[in-house]
Amino acid sequence: MVPDDPPRASARVDADDPPGDVGDATYDLIYRATREAIWDVLGTATLILFYLALTAICLSVAVGGIGPFLRGSASYVALAVGLIALVAGVFALFRVYRLVTE
Repeated sequence: MVPDDPPRASARVDADDPPGDVGDATYDLIYRATREAIWDVLGTATLILFYLALTAICLSVAVGGIGPFLRGSASYVALAVGLIALVAGVFALFRVYRLVTE
């Protein structure tokens, strides 16, 4: 995801440069593309780990809220909190799936 920068992207290597020499504009373009690709991968990996931690926390809260209600010993408030946590956990799992399959 390199942002468009027409003056730099369309710059050509001068004709008097040796064939194996990379011009400043080409080097800058490759450097920025590589840097952004690395940060994109690291950012995606960090986001996946965050969503996995959120899923674990939400599903444990959901089990803690829904489980006692099913046994008949919890209130409706615990059920509501458990259902909200279940929805948040399923949403986080969906986001992990979307990030992994992109």
